Amino acid sequence: MLFRRKKLTDSAAAPKGIIPPELGGLPVRPSPRARRMGLRVEARTGDVVFTWPLKGRISVDRALRFIEENRSWIERQQNRKTPAQPFAPGTVLTVAGRAVTIHHAAGRGLTRIEGDVLLVHGQPEHISRRVKDFLKKEALQTLQRLTDEKSAHLNLKPLGIRILDPRSRWGSCGPDGRIMYSWRLILAPHEVMDYVVAHEVAHRVHLNHSRRFWALCASMTADASASRAWLRQQGRLLMAAG
Repeated sequence: MLFRRKKLTDSAAAPKGIIPPELGGLPVRPSPRARRMGLRVEARTGDVVFTWPLKGRISVDRALRFIEENRSWIERQQNRKTPAQPFAPGTVLTVAGRAVTIHHAAGRGLTRIEGDVLLVHGQPEHISRRVKDFLKKEALQTLQRLTDEKSAHLNLKPLGIRILDPRSRWGSCGPDGRIMYSWRLILAPHEVMDYVVAHEVAHRVHLNHSRRFWALCASMTADASASRAWLRQQGRLLMAAG
């Protein structure tokens, strides 16, 4: 989530190669692509972080002034922070568009969905991890299938995907066409998953955000703008899950 940015105009820069890990109570994230210092909210944690541009010249004093100039905005974001929500018995999840309730069972057994129940065996302290492992497998199967379908629609060679847990991205596509998705997408509505897949598969054709990219993306999913709005509004809840 974004953010405040400002052009770098200071001639006095921090010593080359020395970047403070923290400024004004905020963690510092060096960025090789950024040309401006900025503030952003990490979707998974809700933390406000300061972006330190490696391509620009920036002084610590100027960075601190920038942070203080935006202190009220920072505090508003911090007050909105969503606490982590571990998976526990009784929690209702939407898995690939299907509502299920976590239920703990004694003894050994595979984590699985039975009707409207997500059945989890093992020790109580392992429930959240077991649920997460199950969701990652479901995400891999569902997102791979959607990716293959949309790739075939564009006559693209099928490629394996990766399922990770990035701090702020729902997906990414590299120059080689390899796609990564957040496993947390399995908790989103089907149309939202479908949009993210369309977005990343479209990047296999246009590795940018040009008009042609957006047109191609929109042609492969039902309502891209509604799905983007859903992620902006509800994404923090997904990032806090587990």
